[in-house]
Amino acid sequence: MNDEIEVVDSDARKSMGSARLVKTNHQFYIHWNGLIMDFKRHEYVAGIRIIDENHLFIWAFTLEGEPINAWVLDADGDIKHSFHAGNAIAVVVINETGIWIGYGDEGIFGEGVSTEALVCFSTEGTVRFRYNQEVRKAPVLHDCDVICASEKGVWVISSIDGRLVHVQVDGRIDSYPMPRHLLDCSSLTIDNGVAYVGNEEKIYRWPFKERRRAEVFQNETK
Repeated sequence: MNDEIEVVDSDARKSMGSARLVKTNHQFYIHWNGLIMDFKRHEYVAGIRIIDENHLFIWAFTLEGEPINAWVLDADGDIKHSFHAGNAIAVVVINETGIWIGYGDEGIFGEGVSTEALVCFSTEGTVRFRYNQEVRKAPVLHDCDVICASEKGVWVISSIDGRLVHVQVDGRIDSYPMPRHLLDCSSLTIDNGVAYVGNEEKIYRWPFKERRRAEVFQNETK
C-alpha cells in the first residue's frame, strides 16, 4: 500500500512516551509507544493528548454541538469515557487538575459549554471549572488558542485586555500586563516567572515577574 499518511496531531510527555494521531485512506489510527490502534468513532478527529501511562484523550473539532466529540481511551484502544467537550475546540492541555480546553471564537460566541472560553474537565467528562462563570472581573477571552499548563491550572492570554493570566482550578487568578507585540502569539511556555513567547518566527524571553522588557531569545528562521 502506498497510501499517503497524514500526521494530524502528536503529543509527548516525559516518562509517558509519545503518541501520534494519523490519517491514511480516510481512516484514523493512533500510534502509541509501539502500538497501532484504529479509531472509528468520528469521521474527523482533530487532536490527541496523553493523560497518563495508560490513557489517551482524543477530540474532534465541531461546530454543530454533536452529543459526543471527546473520548478517553485506555492502552488497548478501548473507550473508557466519552462526552461532549464543547464546540470549536482550539487547544487542549492536561495536568493533574484535569483536561483544560480553550475554545475558538466560533465556540465562545456560540452556544453551550464553549461559551465559557476556558473549561477544565475531569477524565469522566465532569466540568470542574468554567472561566466566564467562575472568575469574577476576569480579563476577557475572545479566543483561547494558546495555553500553558501549570501545577494548579493554566496560563492563558487575554489579547483584549492585554494580560497574561494564570488561572487556577479553584477560580483564583493572577494577571500581568503583557507587551502588545506578544499578544498575538502562537506558543507560550512559562518557567519560574519567565514567559517564552513564540511570535512572528521569533521566540521572546519575557521575565514578567521581574517586570522586565521582553527580548528576542531565539530566531526560529535560523
